[in-house]
Amino acid sequence: MDKLSILVADDNAEFAKNLTNYIEREQDMQVIGIAKDGIEAVEMIKNTKPDVAIIDVIMPRLDGLGVLERINTDPIEKKPLCIILSAVGQDKITARALELGAQYYVVKPFDIGLLVKRIKDLKFYRPTRS
Repeated sequence: MDKLSILVADDNAEFAKNLTNYIEREQDMQVIGIAKDGIEAVEMIKNTKPDVAIIDVIMPRLDGLGVLERINTDPIEKKPLCIILSAVGQDKITARALELGAQYYVVKPFDIGLLVKRIKDLKFYRPTRS
């Protein structure tokens, strides 16, 4: 069975490590990279082609919304399904993230078990083409 490849983009190293450790316990998932800022996240998405990208909104150099914008405008061979994480549940940011193609918007703190379930749900997600 193919493992779901996941990229974690968060400037909080401890949080990224905890999330990675939790995801790695799942037999059908693997973390293929951890980006500590938005620019690095975009580069890693281009180079590693993850199935799912978990992206924090507030990051140095390029924020999470900027990462989504780049995924939409840069020539990227395989666009990942995106989950946006944020410490702020602001309607405008949530709406913009979803407009830019995020599948889920999760406000911190959250239940990691629920996030893993969302990632597994995405495995069966097929975007609708309009």
